Amino acid sequence: MASDPYTYPGTETLRNRLGITDDKTLTEAERRLTQARGAEAARLTFPATADGYRALHKHLFQDLYDWAGQDRTVSIAKGGSSFAAVPYLARELDKRFAEVGAQGGFRGIPRDEFFDRLGNHINEINAIHPFREGNGRTMRHHAAQLAREAGHPIRIAAIDKDRWMEASRHGFLTGDHRGMAAVLSAAAIKRDLAPEARIGPAGIAMLPKRAPPEGQRYRVTLTKAREELERYLPAARQQAADRLRGLIKEGAPSPAIANARTELAYVRHAKGPIYQSHLLTYLGVRQVDAVISPQQTPLERVREIGAALGVQINNQQPAQIQRAVRSLEQPILPPGHSPGQERLAELFLKNTAEKNQADPRLAPAQAIVDAARKTARDRGESARMVGAIGGATRQLVADRIKAGGSLDGEIGPATPAPRDKDRSR
Repeated sequence: MASDPYTYPGTETLRNRLGITDDKTLTEAERRLTQARGAEAARLTFPATADGYRALHKHLFQDLYDWAGQDRTVSIAKGGSSFAAVPYLARELDKRFAEVGAQGGFRGIPRDEFFDRLGNHINEINAIHPFREGNGRTMRHHAAQLAREAGHPIRIAAIDKDRWMEASRHGFLTGDHRGMAAVLSAAAIKRDLAPEARIGPAGIAMLPKRAPPEGQRYRVTLTKAREELERYLPAARQQAADRLRGLIKEGAPSPAIANARTELAYVRHAKGPIYQSHLLTYLGVRQVDAVISPQQTPLERVREIGAALGVQINNQQPAQIQRAVRSLEQPILPPGHSPGQERLAELFLKNTAEKNQADPRLAPAQAIVDAARKTARDRGESARMVGAIGGATRQLVADRIKAGGSLDGEIGPATPAPRDKDRSR
């Protein structure tokens, strides 16, 4: 990246206070220095605000980079998709931490709910990626502080780096934060209730082994199964967690507790039952045979549908499953777009003009549309043409937001092309 102002000319090595020009040496220096600063950070408190997050980054990287704690000024991307565009970094970071503040820093909530919210929060910060370097380390220390203050402490050294990277990638490309929540939960210091997943082909979560279910089997379409799962899964997760707590409290036999852990992991896993229903649909499966009844609890119903999905998955060739998983996990955004900007563009198109004007993030975009409509009216265009020009400009502005472009300059002509009168006859 020769044109990158953060690197030494002609290299990809970041400019640093130590004058190191070799990547390998710089990486080792980073590891040692941030480890020492991280030990200090664990004894300090950084406000759960955008500025507090910047202060944490500055503390960790103060020995290495002059720009420690400062928002990046260049665009960065990974896997073909861009992180938040530079013009929107500060706004998105402020918004993210405002939500944390509105939720009381995730304090006073059950353990499962805490890690679910924490996983979503870290997933969103990852999509913003506010710094040129050191985002992952800052996120882990920030997560550890939130967890410590909420009474669910985690050990940073216990975070599985490979699973962290996979959860970050998956969450960035799909918006699904459950993998990140599971990684952070697994690093908790108090892990009496931590689930232990039973993993099948392609990382798919499986239910504990058991005898075939007994009772009347009903043929259920995958669409219907998915509707049932979406309806009952939230309650099933809570029941699975309560069941595990009860077994531990009662001193149940170890195999029973182990099975309960695996079942809890299954209903909470990113590649659990709902994912598997989509996977089977992709593979051409249309229905499953499940043992269900009106008397079942949510957990029992999810368990039986999950068992039926597992039967079908085990009937597939491993190579077919691998291909299907790769297809399902392809980036859902085109190159150059980021998840945060995609959502912002969708919001701009969905909102009324008044709502966009009231939103500081979208007011500049709405001003461009309003200006285009005014220009058209001043030219004496018909009401129909004014509306068409406004609609075309609105779409052009949304595309600019998606791509992370600046809204300060000209968007481009949005006047619909006039009809050829000779051809319209």
